[in-house]
Amino acid sequence: MAAFSAAPGAADQPLPFEGIWTAAPDWCRYADQIGSHDPAPIEITGTEIHGLENFCKITSRTGREGWNWWALDLSCAAEGEEYEDGTVLMLEDESTLWRWFGGGEPIRFTRCP
Repeated sequence: MAAFSAAPGAADQPLPFEGIWTAAPDWCRYADQIGSHDPAPIEITGTEIHGLENFCKITSRTGREGWNWWALDLSCAAEGEEYEDGTVLMLEDESTLWRWFGGGEPIRFTRCP
């Protein structure tokens, strides 16, 4: 299995991690209010991550074919500040995503219907 690095949006097919994800299933009812309601889920696309009062563009994506994990470099804005960040996404199955921020335990998300 070869490692790969791709520019966001380079693939024609949606990536397996794309969707609306939540740390608490009840928050899915606010999926149409991402960014403006607390609490609300997050939306991950092939090019960005959008959450409560924060927005990140995916500037690079690295992973390993068939392993269902991706390291993302991010350019973010939150509460009037801009910063560079990174995260790792690990897809357990179609409905479970783990997000690791580089310290501590990863956070478990489930896909909103």
